[in-house]
Amino acid sequence: MLKPPLWEKQKWALDIAKQRADEDKGVCLFCACGVGKTRIAIHWLEYLFAHKQATLVYVAVPLAAMHVWIENWHLWAKAAVAFIDLHETGSAGIRKAKELAAEGFPVICLVNYEASRQIGFKWFEVMRKGEVVRVQKKVNTGMADLIWDVGILDESTAIKTPGAKVSKFFRRKMGIRTKYRAILTGSAYTKRPLDVWAQVNFACRDEVFTPAYEPFKSFYAIPNPYIRGAVLGYRNLDDLVQKLAKVAILLKKEDMFDLPPFVHETRIVELEHKSRKVYTDMVTEQVAEIEALEEEWRAYKAGEVEERPQYVTADHVFTLIRKLTQITSGFVYPDPDEDTPDVKPPAIRLGTEKLKVLLDILDERESPTIVVTQANEEERIIAEAVRKRYGFKPKILNGSVEGAEARHKMIQDAANDKCFIVKESVGARGVDMRFADMTIFFSHSYNTEGYEQILSRNHRGGQTKNITYIHLICKDSIDVKIMSALQRDLNIAAGIEQNWREIFE
Repeated sequence: MLKPPLWEKQKWALDIAKQRADEDKGVCLFCACGVGKTRIAIHWLEYLFAHKQATLVYVAVPLAAMHVWIENWHLWAKAAVAFIDLHETGSAGIRKAKELAAEGFPVICLVNYEASRQIGFKWFEVMRKGEVVRVQKKVNTGMADLIWDVGILDESTAIKTPGAKVSKFFRRKMGIRTKYRAILTGSAYTKRPLDVWAQVNFACRDEVFTPAYEPFKSFYAIPNPYIRGAVLGYRNLDDLVQKLAKVAILLKKEDMFDLPPFVHETRIVELEHKSRKVYTDMVTEQVAEIEALEEEWRAYKAGEVEERPQYVTADHVFTLIRKLTQITSGFVYPDPDEDTPDVKPPAIRLGTEKLKVLLDILDERESPTIVVTQANEEERIIAEAVRKRYGFKPKILNGSVEGAEARHKMIQDAANDKCFIVKESVGARGVDMRFADMTIFFSHSYNTEGYEQILSRNHRGGQTKNITYIHLICKDSIDVKIMSALQRDLNIAAGIEQNWREIFE
């Protein structure tokens, strides 16, 4: 079967990738969702196979998107390869890949990020200082035991945090054992510009940035003078863009397609008295707790008390944010009982403020609508209301739906329903929701990458409908702060891309 030809921008990106490979340099494909970065990477691999530069390849990818590589290879590639799923085969798969590659047969090993560093290791319980602790020991063949021809990190933001174990594994172990390295992502700097360091460090080593993270951070970030590790803002971004432009390829949807327009609408929701009281009490309680800790620290530093107080940790902040977003969505999980801390109590239902607005919108809809959620209880609240009002049980895409085939089948079936509920953390990866022309965000999180990916799930190449995004925002609440933070991150990313384009022009 004849394959559709590459578009001009895809050819341009592929030519640069080939050129950098010929120079033994890594490549960074900063390509938006739907512009064909997987296809570009596939043809780049075919080029390396054809020139006898590679036989042994690994592709690290989120588990939910592993099927995309096999499907796209059969769709676009001409070369015959053996795919080995290391998530399933582990050490045996690595040894088999080495045998096939030694015989000259191209092999592509697919592995999800978390499993990659654990292959060949097992957990053991040992005694240390009189206590039983669990340690990981190497017992079999691991990925870092082989010398690889090519390594591709798909959705490479999985390694963006320099101190994370998976990031250290790929940068410090796999990077030096891989000749040709590539990263693929559409959101390398969407959350914050500093995220590019770990990704580029894997692909290009110290070609453009310092080999250590702290000097990089100190040059491009404005530190918070009062909170250790926190950042007030960014600086020298023009320099950052100039360096990225030497090693990275930028492709956005507007470069490739004449897409239909989209609009963002915000529906302001007023919390009713009961919900507002719970919300206000929660804020007051947490602020009082933090102020009390600050007073304890003042007394401790002044020598008025001997016992060292506890810190205000990230858990304090995250717990507060999580509970406040729950309240605006119409429920809250109470704290576990002290006697049974491992037992999670059921959610307490509060108001139906957002739910009423959502149902009013669905009443006026005839075509399918995507509803984006963050929590399981939100899914239950919406599903119960939809079943009661419209007489059908909506399909829900969340972590309980395992396997690409099952997800694809669910999405196909959902195209005929009035609404389709999608958890953001699941729907942001490897799914195609072009069947819908409206997405309603029942709630939001501070995950800018996930938010941007959800936006791209239906506004992408091949879409013919005008798209509407509706955001349900509770007035004077955490919802407003989260939306402001998401927009700030996207504005910074847009500024980087504008500077980038000016360099090319």
